[in-house]
Amino acid sequence: MIVETIVGALVPIGAEAIKQLVTKFSGGARPTSVAEIIQLDQAEVSKLEALAKLDNPYGNPSQWVVDLRASSRYIGALSVIAAGILSIFISGLDPKVQTIALEAANIAFGFLFGTRITAGWSKR
Repeated sequence: MIVETIVGALVPIGAEAIKQLVTKFSGGARPTSVAEIIQLDQAEVSKLEALAKLDNPYGNPSQWVVDLRASSRYIGALSVIAAGILSIFISGLDPKVQTIALEAANIAFGFLFGTRITAGWSKR
């Protein structure tokens, strides 16, 4: 069961590695003009602005509310990972429930560390 969990956690990383290798050796999609480069950069800026607007609390809430709101995704992900790991040690737990808990832990682990692991592979 643990081997399957580890392999399941590494599959998205392996898929990203293959994608990066294909892009590296094939050259990937490249803009052909300065106008296309500017459009791609503007699209990236628009995406980041939209993400920033989602995290804006609009108003003047207490600092602890701002801090809790900013860390809620990470607290939730760490809770899911902890529950998945603890499901291994609960005797008498239905194997289907244990499998679901470990799958959820894999997803949360990918959320926390997947982009950080693969970010070093590409140099933009």
